Amino acid sequence: MAMVEGGWLSARYETVFEHIADGIASGRLAPGTRLAGERKLADDLGVSRETVRQGLQMAEQAGLIVRIATRGTFVAPPRVDQDLGVMDAFDSTVRHLQLKPAYRLLDVTRVRATREQAHLLDIGHNDELLSVQVLGLGSGLPLAYYESVLPERVAARLPAKPPWGTKATYQVAAAALGTTALSVSQEFDAVAIPQNLSQSLQVSPKSPGFKTVSLFTVEDSPIELRTAWYPGSRYRFRVSRQIRIAD
Repeated sequence: MAMVEGGWLSARYETVFEHIADGIASGRLAPGTRLAGERKLADDLGVSRETVRQGLQMAEQAGLIVRIATRGTFVAPPRVDQDLGVMDAFDSTVRHLQLKPAYRLLDVTRVRATREQAHLLDIGHNDELLSVQVLGLGSGLPLAYYESVLPERVAARLPAKPPWGTKATYQVAAAALGTTALSVSQEFDAVAIPQNLSQSLQVSPKSPGFKTVSLFTVEDSPIELRTAWYPGSRYRFRVSRQIRIAD
């Protein structure tokens, strides 16, 4: 029987799960390979379609496969291994995995600053902000959902048609300000992916994920506040730290 996080698989799901896991381990199922449909898998493995569905669900929870609406079920790419000690641009990180990075602009609108946003961005409560929502993709697979707000002093410097679909929001803002000298402070939380974002990220509602809140600054002046959500099955965060031993 196969061991996965949470315990042993029952025999009903084991055939389907091990078929996928063994195929990935042997190289027969490479990242991005589209799996056969439920009916064919059921016929090939001699199990019911319900058993196939449950086995696929287990494989998805284990991060072995991803399901993309209207396209099918695919072998998952390697997890994004993100070192918290260094912040690389999303496109650089994705290219390192041999995937094709892309940004999909979802929405651009004007909003009023909440008290927390005003405090962090050093502006007045209810001041106008530019809100930008972007989906980060790797070879068509959603890897991150970004929601950024920029103060008017930054938004006013943006070009008439900002290149939101080609760069990270903070890169667009920095270019508009004529600088590359950025700093960032970040907070990380383990969360359940909000239901309203699950469809965009193509994960089950309330599935495990990570949430980061990032404040980008130039010479101590805040230029962007960004909240990002990452599916837990597609990301792994790590950090190296020094050990302090008390005398």
